[in-house]
Amino acid sequence: MKVLLVESDFIRSVGGEQEFLQKPSAPALGVNYLASLLHKIDCETIVLDTLYEYLRTTYTNPVNVIEGTKTILENEGDIDCVGISITSPTRNYALKIAEAVKTFNPEIKVIGGGPHVTILREKFLERFSHLFDFLIVGEGDRTLPELIKTLREKRSVSRIAGLIYKDKAGKVITNPSRPYLTENELNDVSSVPFVNYDQYQKILPESVVPTANLTGSRGCAFHCAFCYSPRLWKGYRTQSADRVRAEIEYLVAKYRIKNLRFQDDVLTYEKQRAINIFEGIKSMRVGLNLYMHTRFDCIDEDILESFKEAGGKDIYFGLESGSPRIRSAMNKQLNISNQRIVEIGRTVKSFGVNLGLWVIFGYPGETEKDIAITRDLIDRVNPTEVRCNPAHVHPYTHLFRIAERWGIYKLEDWLESKDDFFPFSKGHEGRTAFETGKILESIYSGVSAGLRTPLEKDMETTLGE
Repeated sequence: MKVLLVESDFIRSVGGEQEFLQKPSAPALGVNYLASLLHKIDCETIVLDTLYEYLRTTYTNPVNVIEGTKTILENEGDIDCVGISITSPTRNYALKIAEAVKTFNPEIKVIGGGPHVTILREKFLERFSHLFDFLIVGEGDRTLPELIKTLREKRSVSRIAGLIYKDKAGKVITNPSRPYLTENELNDVSSVPFVNYDQYQKILPESVVPTANLTGSRGCAFHCAFCYSPRLWKGYRTQSADRVRAEIEYLVAKYRIKNLRFQDDVLTYEKQRAINIFEGIKSMRVGLNLYMHTRFDCIDEDILESFKEAGGKDIYFGLESGSPRIRSAMNKQLNISNQRIVEIGRTVKSFGVNLGLWVIFGYPGETEKDIAITRDLIDRVNPTEVRCNPAHVHPYTHLFRIAERWGIYKLEDWLESKDDFFPFSKGHEGRTAFETGKILESIYSGVSAGLRTPLEKDMETTLGE
């Protein structure tokens, strides 16, 4: 049995070959990890993400994973199953990928997985039963390999935990849920193997995979109102520092990576564990460049010193808003003052580490005064980079419930093809989309020159309608 795993993504321009070589992207982590599990059961598996499509087409822009799916189906000719990883923002692209598969060959089994289907569950399959045969809800570590083995052996799928499927009559069946992996299982390489990037190594210059993503935890210890992580991961679990180091050693030895991007929501939540990870990397003496995400209340000089000595380059902080009132409405649980945030920012930069900020605007109840406070705080922190997004509404989050209560969004919107998941950025508090866009521009103009991010054009397009 041959499987194609696709990371659904926007159609995007990512620059030319020289830009890529100067700042190389990393392969998608989730689908490549699942492919590594399928390799263990001797299942031939191809992964398609934005990076692989970009490399496969010799740096062609824009990168279109939908067209890439069609090409691989035609070139391979014998794909039995296509698995599609779906987030809420990319769901429409996932639907087009599934449609392309069923148009090419209706007999190919299409499997949906990822955050969007884990949240919407049966509702998603009931709406799109003509495109999807199976949904994997929750973690796919065990469910996907079991499903592929069962299909390969032509057995019934009725006992596969964590699976939603259509029976022969077209009725949607929900099997019992599958327990999430324990921390012991997350640390067991036989249960959670190191990620295989051989597919990329074969087409990258000098067989080097220059950048890799890595996460040593699942879930987040916090419960921000706009995030569906708590519902998705059911708690916070970690791998040990030794387990994380072992995978890094593997990535360096096998793929000769130079850049490592930690994808943990808050890598430094457990201070000593984070320091142990950095000390382990430092002892390897391989010259890695490190990038991570954290919070302003989960960082101190001990962590910064260890991070820098291990090769730390960039830290991204989820500021979200400069207004304590809006941060409270977001349930950020960030119980420190703006002055303290400024002081922490200075400390980060004193270690020679770049500081990035994630900022959300257009949150319910946000006023011009709140935006002015945010702009002032950005000015005072003086970050290396700012990434600013309108308030995203994801299904079943607290923010979704607010939108639902206000009558501007409903669950069915996530089952249709409408692209707008920024409802609060349009017209709320008397602001038009154009005016909100101008506010965004004013935030950028107050920061150091050259901080305009690739997201800005996307935001201008979204807000300019």
